[in-house]
Amino acid sequence: MHICLCSISFRHELVSFGELVDFAERTGFQGIELWGVHGKSLLRDRRRELPGMLEAMEARGLGISMISDYVDLLAPEDRTPQLLCGWADLLDLAQAFRTRKLRIFAGDRPSATAAEREWALCVNRLGQLAGQAAEAGVQLVVETHPRTYADTLDATLRLLRDTGRSEIGINLDFLHLWESGTPPLEAYRELRRWIVNYHVKNVAAPEQAGLFEPGNVFSPSGKRDGMAALAQGAIDYAAVFDQLNQDLTPHPIAIEWFGEHPFARLEKERQWLALWSRPERQAAHAN
Repeated sequence: MHICLCSISFRHELVSFGELVDFAERTGFQGIELWGVHGKSLLRDRRRELPGMLEAMEARGLGISMISDYVDLLAPEDRTPQLLCGWADLLDLAQAFRTRKLRIFAGDRPSATAAEREWALCVNRLGQLAGQAAEAGVQLVVETHPRTYADTLDATLRLLRDTGRSEIGINLDFLHLWESGTPPLEAYRELRRWIVNYHVKNVAAPEQAGLFEPGNVFSPSGKRDGMAALAQGAIDYAAVFDQLNQDLTPHPIAIEWFGEHPFARLEKERQWLALWSRPERQAAHAN
């Protein structure tokens, strides 16, 4: 398994890029999923140093698995030039960090509220951006996420079907489709052909899934009680990782920890995930 940490887990911490690389190598991670905010800051302030930083990172067996950012796909049509300009900047960012994947959300409104014109606007823009990304050697990745046009399994499948672009990948966030009513393994089976990345996080009880709403997650004073370890929450991740290990998934699995003490918690999560990479467990699935 290719296990990555998400730099967004350190959104409220005073941590350097070098410290994250040191931590990732020491604790057995294979890569870092870079939050766009962090990437833009590094490119702005340390552009000349960046190639050397990335070469040193790669020499230690690590890389940037994906950049996660945001595009206003439902902006008014007269804002299209600004949207395309921003997308070009994000493609440059991905290339600067030597990653081939760029994650965005499919709008910022629930799929159930989508008018046909809004849906068509989102679909058309996704297709246009995916084409431009492919020309730049980057893959557009849509995340399954609440209050977007990929907030349920049916909406995600419809979006992929209507866009009709094979270049588009899916970042399957198990928790977010689970909170919409889809069991994790069903989401995996239905979306498997499009999946290029996974987000994993857990919650103590289903009614606490709202803890991951952006307004709470990004607030320094937001609620954190109820954010649970992968092994201890409401989602049965043991069954999920058994299946991924059995299928020899080649895609990165990125741990998102939004609670306190990210260094300690991410290290424990990585240790738990290491159980699925042990030879004896792999041998058990082969028999």
